[in-house]
Amino acid sequence: EKYFALAGTACAFALMYAFFTVNAGTEEYSLPFLMISLYLFTKYFFLPERNTSFFELVILGFCFTCAILIRLNMFPLWAGFCVVIFVEAIVQKRFASIAKYIIGFIAGILIASIPVYLYLKLNGIYDEFLRQVIFGGASRGFSGFSIKETAKEFFVVLNRNFSFIPLIYGVFNIITGFMAESGKKENAVYYFAYTFSYFLMVLFLAISPGGTHYNIVLVPYYIPVLSFFLERISREFINIKHKTLCFVFFACVICSEGILKYIDDALGTFKDESGKQLIRAGKMIDENTTPDDTIISLGINGYIYPFTKRNAASKYIYQGSGLDHLPTAREEFLQDVLSKKPAIIAIFTAETGGNYGYLPGWYAPVFDLIDRDYRLLSDENGYMLYIKD
Repeated sequence: EKYFALAGTACAFALMYAFFTVNAGTEEYSLPFLMISLYLFTKYFFLPERNTSFFELVILGFCFTCAILIRLNMFPLWAGFCVVIFVEAIVQKRFASIAKYIIGFIAGILIASIPVYLYLKLNGIYDEFLRQVIFGGASRGFSGFSIKETAKEFFVVLNRNFSFIPLIYGVFNIITGFMAESGKKENAVYYFAYTFSYFLMVLFLAISPGGTHYNIVLVPYYIPVLSFFLERISREFINIKHKTLCFVFFACVICSEGILKYIDDALGTFKDESGKQLIRAGKMIDENTTPDDTIISLGINGYIYPFTKRNAASKYIYQGSGLDHLPTAREEFLQDVLSKKPAIIAIFTAETGGNYGYLPGWYAPVFDLIDRDYRLLSDENGYMLYIKD
């Protein structure tokens, strides 16, 4: 029911606020595609005769492609639902529908991927994209894989901010659906697909563990749970005066921690000087360099580049964990910096300390270069800016 679904969506984002506060980055951008797809899958299962439009199939393929281009391990949401839909359609001998599903989904994939492919190809970076994003990301995700560690990490993921609840909810509905009268068995297929999809998502988070913020991709799965919960809670308010107001108040009490943190964050934006600092740092770089000069930023951020007119000395404009899984990346990065000797070397000085401990030993030759050939230009505006003598 749409109002409870809306309330469930709001509560999911409020209750799961903790996942947004621990270095969450690319995962946040995947949420709209995950949300839209989960809605379309849910709609499919609860419509008569499992009917869906070709346009919605295209949207599913489009969302799938956008999400996995953001992060490869997003695919379980689609994999779980599509496997169940495919098997059910085969059992019911709906072969025409299967062809429609496949064609529509592939059409969506092409619509999203062809412009990306053309952009990468025309700019000569397609091979680097495959090497760094696809193969490097896959290598990072499966490095150190073991069944024992994955099983252990599986339960670690489930116990972050009650992430076991969607799994329990799904299993409960599977059991009660399949064991109930025939009228509920069709709904049980949906809950089987939902649970299978969730299980796969948690499993791949366990295979490539990376901390609490990765759980942010589980937020959409809370929406059916919370909608179910709020709908049943609302029944207790039916005979209460001002029932809608009371219900909203109760929902706000449940989500009070998240609501207060969102408000605090919103108010904090008015005090945030980081944007102005970047503008000032970029201007200082431009004023102390020539158009032919290059710069480099050390650490796992590339924030400074859009605020300066100078090009980077290396294609590795930031040095993230994925570079550990690219065999020649460190050597290429050091060769670029040491041979080109950028006019400015910028070191981020936020609370993270630039995350130099993130890649131990990476920067020793660069720091030697700074001690030998550079002097401090500025330690303000969130950056230590070193300029070549």
